[in-house]
Amino acid sequence: MDDRKCGLMPLRQLGWGFLLAWVFCVFYTNAAGAFGGLAAAGPDLFPGGDFTVSVLPLGSSVVMLLVVLAAERRFGTPASHRGIVLGAPLVTALSTPLLFLAPLGSPPLFAAFCIGSVASGFGSALMWVMWGEYYAVLPRESSEGLAPISAVSAALLVLLVSSTQGWMTVALSCLFPLLSGLCFYLVWGSQERAEEQILSNMAHERNQGSGIVFLAGLGRTGFGILGVFSLVSVAGMLDPAGASGRALQVILLASALLMALVSAVALAGPRRISLSFLYRWMCPIMVVGFAAVILWGSFGGVVAFAASLIGRFIFCVIAQIYFASYAASGRATPVQATSLGWLFVHVGDLLGCAFWVFAEPWVAASADGATQLAVLCIIALVTVVMLTLNDTAVFHRAIPESNAPVLKAAAMGPDPADGLSAPASVAGTGAGVSDTGPQEMRQPSTGQASAAEDRAENVTAIERLAERHRLTPREVEVFMLLAQGRSIPYIRDELIISRETAATHAKHIYAKLGVHSRQELIDLVQKRETEG
Repeated sequence: MDDRKCGLMPLRQLGWGFLLAWVFCVFYTNAAGAFGGLAAAGPDLFPGGDFTVSVLPLGSSVVMLLVVLAAERRFGTPASHRGIVLGAPLVTALSTPLLFLAPLGSPPLFAAFCIGSVASGFGSALMWVMWGEYYAVLPRESSEGLAPISAVSAALLVLLVSSTQGWMTVALSCLFPLLSGLCFYLVWGSQERAEEQILSNMAHERNQGSGIVFLAGLGRTGFGILGVFSLVSVAGMLDPAGASGRALQVILLASALLMALVSAVALAGPRRISLSFLYRWMCPIMVVGFAAVILWGSFGGVVAFAASLIGRFIFCVIAQIYFASYAASGRATPVQATSLGWLFVHVGDLLGCAFWVFAEPWVAASADGATQLAVLCIIALVTVVMLTLNDTAVFHRAIPESNAPVLKAAAMGPDPADGLSAPASVAGTGAGVSDTGPQEMRQPSTGQASAAEDRAENVTAIERLAERHRLTPREVEVFMLLAQGRSIPYIRDELIISRETAATHAKHIYAKLGVHSRQELIDLVQKRETEG
């Protein structure tokens, strides 16, 4: 039985949370003990040893993501190779203990740490991509539910690890990649493979002979994520010792509660979880963290660390949902979108670590060094977010999720919050068609790839209608969402425009297409699809 159809969310679908918990245990917190150069014992083996230890695991992940991105067309996706599906979690788990070494005082320990860093970086990068492939073939509603629940679960798992001691912390950290791999093995079936293949074929056909056009389609959004994640990384280092013990547990519990609150607020109303919505929650938290350093000095570093940890959780959710949506829009294959997404996150983290390695001596030497750095970070954060939020071209999934849910939403009639009617120049006397009443629904085609095929057919029909009736680029975006049965409040939040602007665009679309309601618009798309 397809869990997505029956609306269930079994534990195996939350496997991405285990991978997230592993990252936070090993790299972002002291939950499983200090790692690498952050608690190095003994003198440096060579100049730049701290820098090497700090960036090697992240650098290895970046290299593997680039390899996956470059090799997809020739060798296929990571999820299409059984050896990778089984081997990546195993390699990540076996190499994890080596990351807890303090390598800078001993050549053998340094060599072992380097091996563990490279192996875990390669293995975890493949796992990030595989889970991205899975999220790309999920309906929007499913991914919006799974990602935050997985993040909350990850925070609670890290909290569990922080309450243990000794070898148990390392054992649990090693177990998380294995559990994540097992969950992926259980959820990735023939239907998911078929749907991803259709999305990949559609993206390759669309971008044929266009080089790296899939990267250009990201606009400023991806680079905005890179910039903000760099600042999030710096914020986490303003507390040199890092939170531990009871303080860390309080921060983790607060992170879980905040993520649950954000998700509940997003999913309870007409707005959905989107890049802009999470930015609106994350930015004030980060500003408070930096401001605490300015006001309270060393104590403020703990607040900055807490803000950084919460920001990391939020940004991981952003990356997982946003780049899955980018793949589902047909602009890139799931592997391309996911590899790019986690490249932006990892490179941002890498730049933050590199910056701190060189900035730390200045901060330590100057009485107000931390304050000056915090001020610069606030300015950079506000600038990057303003530039990113102004780029709305790829904030939504352009491809309808499937025909049946779209028609079901339309059959329920107009959203009472829309306040939208056909323009007088189009409606005419007696020309309107009611949105209420029973509707004749087209049955989805059978077969494992029917949902993805329907999505591809719908977007083709929409593109033809948009070209024929000369819709503007913004009207095309609104058209895509209206064809999914979305309400005006939803469109307002998804495209970051006012309610009045969204309604005006919808009226113009109705006028150009000669329809009077969402149901007529959807019927027109279905008719065009059949003719095509």
